[in-house]
Amino acid sequence: MKRILFISHFLSRAGTETFMMNMFRGIDHKRFQIDFLIYTRKETDYTREVEAAGCKVWRITSRKESPVKWYMELNRFFKQHAKEYAAIHYCGNSLTTIAPLVFAYRYGVPIRICHAHNSSSSGLHNKVLHLLQRGVARKISTHHFACSSMAAKWFFGSGNAVVIKNGIQTSRFAYKPEVRMQIRMDLDIPKNAFVIGHVGRFENEKNHSFLLDIFAVFAKAHPDARLMLIGRGVLMDAMKEKASSLGIADKVLFMGEQKNVNELLQAFDLFLMPSTFEGQPFVLIEAQCAGLPCLVSDVINDDICLTPNIRKLSLQQNAEEWSKQMTEMLNTFVRKDESMTLIQKGYDTSHTISYIESVYDGEQ
Repeated sequence: MKRILFISHFLSRAGTETFMMNMFRGIDHKRFQIDFLIYTRKETDYTREVEAAGCKVWRITSRKESPVKWYMELNRFFKQHAKEYAAIHYCGNSLTTIAPLVFAYRYGVPIRICHAHNSSSSGLHNKVLHLLQRGVARKISTHHFACSSMAAKWFFGSGNAVVIKNGIQTSRFAYKPEVRMQIRMDLDIPKNAFVIGHVGRFENEKNHSFLLDIFAVFAKAHPDARLMLIGRGVLMDAMKEKASSLGIADKVLFMGEQKNVNELLQAFDLFLMPSTFEGQPFVLIEAQCAGLPCLVSDVINDDICLTPNIRKLSLQQNAEEWSKQMTEMLNTFVRKDESMTLIQKGYDTSHTISYIESVYDGEQ
């Protein structure tokens, strides 16, 4: 059995981690053991799931907590364990920290995958550091993966990269009217109220502040409307305060991190994503599978527009225009199951896993 090591900062409920867990759940465990190396001591539902399956979650000090200790522990880990692994699969949002690739190269891990999960980064310092290290990362990795063509360009420049489709378990997210009705009853949502939904960490790039501005305008025209926000993050408390200041606190459901996102999506009427930048967000694929109309910012890569239900809008447009577009979409939309559309376009996990397994086996 070959051992594979996924590397990421965290193992919580977010896009990159969702990809890793989809691979973990679907891969042939008779041929591969999937372990994880993360930069936190925290336990999550995902870490418990991995360890319950008999696989290993290695934990080292966070880079933010102590860069020197992080670097030394990372070096020590690869020095002791590199020979145990046939491949490392490094999943990142930028190349500001390429030490895992460097140590995997130094200590002889045969297959070294660098997988891009984003198409930009916040902060001039991070962007400069990313660009400075991009060439080194290309040379010391054996395989270049990206979640989209934009992410490939951001990570590898002119270098070649294989776009790995962020496959999902389409049957879990397919539209189910009976689930929709039950969730809305459980949350005491008025029968004919519009539910605008968003799933994502409360971080700057998700643009929750503008999202609340949009909903505040929308709620004036639709008093029964609700906004459901799923996720956690450093800006969550600030957004709760903003919702209060806008007078919409009683209409906004801050759901926190949830295990049943597939079911909660059924209760939405429209998925709203005014992000300032994205790679190829899993949740937008899931929302399309659930048959939702999706209004997103025009930074979203065309690669991910899998159904005719997506409309893009510039962030230069004001909240009033975004609200107007939402109303137009809701007034004309007829919801249906779009899972077969995603399967036909290769966005079911089975397509992704088959290719990944061939890479781990050294066939690609």
